[in-house]
Amino acid sequence: MRRVTILNADIFSESVRCVSIGRLSPDMVSFIISIKPELKDILQSDKDIIFWADRIEHTELHRNDFMSDVEYDNCFADIPKIIAEPDYISVHPKDKSISFIKNYSGHVSVAVRIAPNGNMAYRTMYPITDAQLSHYIAKGFAWKYK
Repeated sequence: MRRVTILNADIFSESVRCVSIGRLSPDMVSFIISIKPELKDILQSDKDIIFWADRIEHTELHRNDFMSDVEYDNCFADIPKIIAEPDYISVHPKDKSISFIKNYSGHVSVAVRIAPNGNMAYRTMYPITDAQLSHYIAKGFAWKYK
């Protein structure tokens, strides 16, 4: 499977329906498990995070939530970097999805779903406010990473 460090919608075609947008580093897995030990049996650093072409259309639904098209396009291209180098990590309390949050002109959240077998797939990207991030931190759903 092709692994990308910069995401571009033009890489998808009939023959390329998905790409790897990276893997969790062993340090990141250890960090998440130290906070959420219930994920230790499914979270692995040797699993690719898959971006399926059909998620582009869903992600586009959030375009107008960004301050500009340029900001959206930059954040979309940076999805692999946001996952590899987040400023914050959040674990959803119900479905165990992980959000990787990066500071740009605002905060951008990239959500990744973890299947019971440890497979990971990109779900969506959207901006969040300072108040939302503060709420996640106060509720114990998000943590500063490094």
